[in-house]
Amino acid sequence: MLCLLWAAKAQGGPPLLTDDPDTPGPDHWEINAGTTSVYAAHEWLLGAPLLDINYGVGDHVQLKYQWQANLLAQDHGDVSAGFGNSLAGVKWRFIDQTNASWLEVSIYPQLEFVYPHSSARRGLAVGGDNVLAPIEVEHKFKSLTVYGEVGYLWNEYQPAAGWYGLAGEYELSEKFSLMGEFYGGFDRAFEHNGLSFNLGFSQVLTEHVALIGSFGRGIFGPPERAPVFMSYLALRLTF
Repeated sequence: MLCLLWAAKAQGGPPLLTDDPDTPGPDHWEINAGTTSVYAAHEWLLGAPLLDINYGVGDHVQLKYQWQANLLAQDHGDVSAGFGNSLAGVKWRFIDQTNASWLEVSIYPQLEFVYPHSSARRGLAVGGDNVLAPIEVEHKFKSLTVYGEVGYLWNEYQPAAGWYGLAGEYELSEKFSLMGEFYGGFDRAFEHNGLSFNLGFSQVLTEHVALIGSFGRGIFGPPERAPVFMSYLALRLTF
């Protein structure tokens, strides 16, 4: 269940798993091109490349499509490669942080699917369709932004499960930011819970290009499922 959530959510709000209510803006593009890695259950799952494409419709709506190729390398030497899960969604920020509101709030329904279906049988993707229904909240201080997300996931073949995340981002300068998060998952009976921690950064390289990345690990969870290590590194293109 925990691997299902981590796989379904990678990536949320790059470079972290927790997403925020922000959108690119009217007719603006945000494209994250990068790679991910997760070591769990005695195997490496590498996402390379991972393309996260976002388009702003007006001030409050974001369209998203995400695609990736995966490489699975097991400790005993077996290696396989192929397509991973694809993700499509629409984010709607229906409350802005203004004088009348202390928070920004959005909903972000998404559909995750896998093609070809053989990728799931080979362990390269989560089998069945996933429906994700999260809500995000955020408050911006002067240099610090704090945001959180909670959501529920329905899988075609697996029991439903939920996730939550709490993150913060601090701007050290106009071009460099540090961030961190706690991200967890739970099942309906709250019997198989897990929690992980991530540290991330964002470094602006040019007006339209930034280098973003994160690394972390599971804090607790089933030993055979919790990630021992996970990372994300990408170039963010905005125009």
